[in-house]
Amino acid sequence: MDSSNAGCSGEVPSLTAMEFLLMDAEAEAVFESLKRQGMAPTMKSHMLLLAAHARSGNVARCEEVMAQLHKSGLAPDTFALNAMLNAYGRAGRLDDMERLLAAMERRGTRDVGTYNVAVNAYGRAGYLERMEAAFASLGRRGLAADVVTWTSRMGAYARKKEYRRCLEIFEEMVDAGCYPDAGTAKVLVAACSDERQVEQVTAIVRSMHKEAKTLFTI
Repeated sequence: MDSSNAGCSGEVPSLTAMEFLLMDAEAEAVFESLKRQGMAPTMKSHMLLLAAHARSGNVARCEEVMAQLHKSGLAPDTFALNAMLNAYGRAGRLDDMERLLAAMERRGTRDVGTYNVAVNAYGRAGYLERMEAAFASLGRRGLAADVVTWTSRMGAYARKKEYRRCLEIFEEMVDAGCYPDAGTAKVLVAACSDERQVEQVTAIVRSMHKEAKTLFTI
């Protein structure tokens, strides 16, 4: 899942490498068209271009767009910075991600999506202590974890088949008033090591479906 955006939207549909390339090409074409028409690219156009390259993992192009943004006299907003943060995280450039995150925290230009990126990146890299520290930062900064944050955190333990830990986090999530989505259900199933655990997760999800009137697809 793409955890750069806050909210409870669930999983991002998987895209092929060719689809990512087409998205990049389209974003570039629109951006260049604006310049050819003598129109100065706005913050929004820079943001869209940056997000497209971040999704496809083109870190070098992301850095170029950020440089262009500064050159245009525009200060990157939280959305743009989150996209750059996400690009570093996806590329495994965690040192660069941490430097940018620290700068965002100093300037106050961070939101839930910022920490979703960090939690997801650390979790995928297997750095559980760093992931938990990033998760804890939300509360200290007056931000509430959303379904993406909780599911990304759970996913790190699911990859290690730590089923009980995933259930503990699931309970914390529900106690915090954040209800799971289809992505959460899939992560819980991925944590299972036997049929008994799958049956238990299925029962939990069905129970949540009744209570929250939310559709889960396993």
